[in-house]
Amino acid sequence: MFLVRLIYASKVSDMFLPGDIDNILATARHKNKKSGITGMLCFNSEYFLQCIEGTRSAVNKIFSEIQKDTRHDAIMLISYSEIFSRQFGAWDMGFISEQKLKKETIIKYSGNDIFDPYSIQGESALSMLIEFRDYLV
Repeated sequence: MFLVRLIYASKVSDMFLPGDIDNILATARHKNKKSGITGMLCFNSEYFLQCIEGTRSAVNKIFSEIQKDTRHDAIMLISYSEIFSRQFGAWDMGFISEQKLKKETIIKYSGNDIFDPYSIQGESALSMLIEFRDYLV
């Protein structure tokens, strides 16, 4: 069984409604638990940055579903790699809300004080997500 980690960024689309983040999390946690997927999601009302870990087939299937979700726009694959172990194995889908996105950490990994996942390289995105892991909900 091959494990992979996928990190992507996307923008909130015009189809996104205020309560959608709760729906996204509930659906993801339910599906992920059944599929053996783990990971985390950072969200700031404008952007998503998500890490998904699991078997290659499960991760590819989930990412394909995300690409069809009309609440996401401009989806960009930031990183995709085979892994030996999970970084977010304790969470079906951990969540970092805008209030918990630490400015110092964002600056450290992106050079900006504004959370914009499109400006972060793959390894930096993973390092930032690992640092945010302590604040997961």
